[in-house]
Amino acid sequence: MTGIVESRKLDSRSPLPGIGGSPLPRLPIPGSHPGVTRTALVFDLGLALLLVAIGIWVTTAGLLPRVTWVSLGFMIPALIVRRVLPATALGLAWISTIAQLGSGLDVSFLQVGTVIVLYSAVAYGRRWVMVLAGASVTAGVVVSVITLVGAHSWTWVFVPPSNRPIFTPIIVLTAIPLAVLGGAWLAGLASRLLRRSQQSAISRRLAEDEALRSEAIAALEREKAELARDVHDVVGHSLAVIIAQSDSVRFLDASDADAVRRTVATIAETARRSLGEVRQVLTQIEAVETGAIGVAPALDQVLANVRASGASLEATQAGTPVLLSSRAADAAHRVLQETLTNALKFADRDRPIAVHQQWSVAGLELGVRNHVVPGDTVDPDRTGSGIDGMRSRLDALGGRLDVQVIPDARGAGSVFDVRAVIPAGVRS
Repeated sequence: MTGIVESRKLDSRSPLPGIGGSPLPRLPIPGSHPGVTRTALVFDLGLALLLVAIGIWVTTAGLLPRVTWVSLGFMIPALIVRRVLPATALGLAWISTIAQLGSGLDVSFLQVGTVIVLYSAVAYGRRWVMVLAGASVTAGVVVSVITLVGAHSWTWVFVPPSNRPIFTPIIVLTAIPLAVLGGAWLAGLASRLLRRSQQSAISRRLAEDEALRSEAIAALEREKAELARDVHDVVGHSLAVIIAQSDSVRFLDASDADAVRRTVATIAETARRSLGEVRQVLTQIEAVETGAIGVAPALDQVLANVRASGASLEATQAGTPVLLSSRAADAAHRVLQETLTNALKFADRDRPIAVHQQWSVAGLELGVRNHVVPGDTVDPDRTGSGIDGMRSRLDALGGRLDVQVIPDARGAGSVFDVRAVIPAGVRS
């Protein structure tokens, strides 16, 4: 077994991709109510308290009448809920503005809150809220022009002297609210698109992590299946040899103590070797690649173990053995073990088991043939998991496994014939 097991490329004890890394940020999705973080809540509450403080100052100092608190009473909750309920916040801002205009108040610090709520409606609201906010920009500009042109507002300081006293104020007093409200709407749209882009990037990263996790799980499942095949091959072959050796003790001369001791020693050696191979498989020990030193000695050892069991074996070889990749060498060793295990189970003890190795630059063609005991039937499609395991190994290497039961040329019973094509592969 030493030098046979291919080293595992994936450590099953290591964490799967995407697990144990830094957590992904949670960003609100445009069109839905974003989660309110502690920082955002503190900021919005602080902003509302700032407007309260300003309102206290301007009304106490006599800069604005106390009726300002009516508009301020709607604007404060609008600022607090502008992220979680953008549509409600936009409605409250409109009520605050209507109350302000109905009271005859001039443009004041309350319009700062209006701009912030308008931005939030576009950035965090659903699509219909965003459209409604755009309509609010148009309505706000019209209302502002009508109100400011017909009243003596401090905003007239932005109107330059002109020979056309009607058209110039209209143009200027239209441009100012359009720039402020339109700028807030565009800023909200930019924030919305940026958030959507970030969410798409996070979704792609999650998808990539999930794909890597799925690949890692699939790799672990393949490794688990390969490990099960290895244990099956090692234990099955060794038990078949031990059973054959134990059966041969019955035919020894009871007076020949040396022969009995040799047979028992062979059984013990086979058991110890099997135990070592199982331990090596289970602990995933990385061994010297068999392909680099040639697989032929390992195959000869398998044949020697079968001969030691007392089975009749005829082994032939054609061509010069070539170097195989570690996976191909492992497959050749396993296939020979499994085919000889089946032969020991079903073979006619009076007829030899024939093993032929045909070597070429392309790889190894391995043939094992045994005569079935007359009266027994062997279905090549129902010979347990060993055949399936061998076929899976060879399919993964681009090889082939052919199993068939053919009539005995002598007309007595049948012959179980296995042909395995093992490509040399790429030596790693």
